[in-house]
Amino acid sequence: MKRATTEVLLPDLGEIEGAVVVGWLRGVGDAVQEGDDLLEVETEKTTFVVPAPASGRLASIAAEEGKRVQVGDRLGDITTE
Repeated sequence: MKRATTEVLLPDLGEIEGAVVVGWLRGVGDAVQEGDDLLEVETEKTTFVVPAPASGRLASIAAEEGKRVQVGDRLGDITTE
């Protein structure tokens, strides 16, 4: 089977343009299912959980804990088969 990579992006959080990565709930190499909780991000008002956009393995983390990210920024990658 051919492998594909799906980017994990910071979703549109409504009126909020950016957030800070609080922490990853999965590590590189972990198997994930679409919809699983991947990481937590914090805005000025609340904390959100970012779900996995696809099933596969978490291949990389691009936004480490403490990093400020904007809507649409790449947070990591999931490799799918």
